Amino acid sequence: MKSLKSSSSEEYMLATGDTAIIRLRLLDEIFGPATREFLTTIGLRRGWRVADIGCGIGLVALWIAEQVGRNGWVSAVDVSGDQLRVAKRNAAVAGLKNLSFHQASAYETGLPRGSFDLVCSRFLMCHLQQPVDALKEMGALLKKGGVLSCEDCDDSSIATDPPTRAYTRLVEISRAVDAKRGLDSEIGLKLHRLFREAGFGSPNISLKQVASLRGPAKRFWELTLREAAPAIIEAGAASAEELDAISAEMRAIARDETTLVVLPRVSQVWMLKE
Repeated sequence: MKSLKSSSSEEYMLATGDTAIIRLRLLDEIFGPATREFLTTIGLRRGWRVADIGCGIGLVALWIAEQVGRNGWVSAVDVSGDQLRVAKRNAAVAGLKNLSFHQASAYETGLPRGSFDLVCSRFLMCHLQQPVDALKEMGALLKKGGVLSCEDCDDSSIATDPPTRAYTRLVEISRAVDAKRGLDSEIGLKLHRLFREAGFGSPNISLKQVASLRGPAKRFWELTLREAAPAIIEAGAASAEELDAISAEMRAIARDETTLVVLPRVSQVWMLKE
């Protein structure tokens, strides 16, 4: 069995900290409304204790802290110190004092067992080689009757209309890098099965997907590809020259309001701990 610590091939392949702020804020602009609706629908309320696993720069954790209020608490976990430095700065700017940040693996969070009303993650499982182990850890943090929730993507659903070479190659490159690193960026539709494998017998699921003809959402994959370029080249999935050509085509697509960009389908899976 692999160690529960992150292996070298599981290192985050995108930028972190200040370098990643533009992309991560755009990600939250695109996917945040569905996340907030999801967490509200599954019962998030004032006074709850919440653990946000893989919190990144803290945008979801800060919103949750506002929702749970002064009598609630958010414990936000990320393996990256660079991400947490930005998250702490964001919390200070927002004047939020009902949350704490912890540098730890999703496999070994160090948080108290049986202590949280909600344990959540967004776009974390696609970066893990052992997502079931992370789900088991998350479930162990829940109180009886608490809610486990995960959102994750299925990159195979990325598309354009009319079809474009850039986005076809994006999906192919994603699969090739996953194969090299032991990851799965098409994990979204499989999440319900992983919940069951982790011992949670009655998961629920909803699906969301964003499509854009115009606006900043059409630049998201260009920004992501730029950050991921070193890992893509290292994996042999594409050359620097090809990535430059794909990025140029994506910029042209972003300016062309007759080309539709369909972002990845997102699965929202949750269950109550019995």
